[in-house]
Amino acid sequence: MRYKLILLDADDTIFDFQAGNRRAVAALMAELGLSSPTVFDEYQAINHACWQALDRGEMTQDVLHVERFRRFLAQKGRSDDPARVADRFAELLGGQAILFPGAEEVVKALSERLPVAILTNGITAIQKRRMSISPVRRWISRLVISQEAGVSKPDPGIFRIALDGVDPKDALMIGDGVGSDVAGANAAGIDMCWYNPGGKTLPEGLHAEYEIRALADCLPIAFQESPDAL
Repeated sequence: MRYKLILLDADDTIFDFQAGNRRAVAALMAELGLSSPTVFDEYQAINHACWQALDRGEMTQDVLHVERFRRFLAQKGRSDDPARVADRFAELLGGQAILFPGAEEVVKALSERLPVAILTNGITAIQKRRMSISPVRRWISRLVISQEAGVSKPDPGIFRIALDGVDPKDALMIGDGVGSDVAGANAAGIDMCWYNPGGKTLPEGLHAEYEIRALADCLPIAFQESPDAL
């Protein structure tokens, strides 16, 4: 076959991160006595800014884990320990392993013919717990998490870790992230299958060898024959 390894993003590709995040934030705010119609958006604005700083290399994963809650609690005038709040949120979010419809079947189908490595930017404790309780865990050959690896997408370094000796030209990255998955695959010399259900347009300077609207559409791409075999 054309490819020997599948690198697969987790959040917003196979996991419905948005739904899980909302549930975890709602549970945390209830515990803190901060529930309100606007509190999710208030937290999410701070969280998003921290993740953008991470993508720009201005913040590490360890710092982000606590910093988003330090900023949020300060904004709310609270004196709670941000590290303890961050750890509690990690517990709550780690319990949210909500798969998109059909995602398990796609991962299973991929794994029956090719090794599948999950490559994700995220907090180690959260990602490991979610994966451990998810039915897709049995189909995954390797789990590469940015905090554990010490480097985040789009840095090509984390892609090299995930490749584990496989030539970049023999791997296929499948994911939705423009600034993480697409940019990282481009930098690492790996073919990109961009999962783009919203019909977005890539920024100038980035490219995807393949673009799909439904996740299952990655299967014929992943299983295509090598040109040498034709």
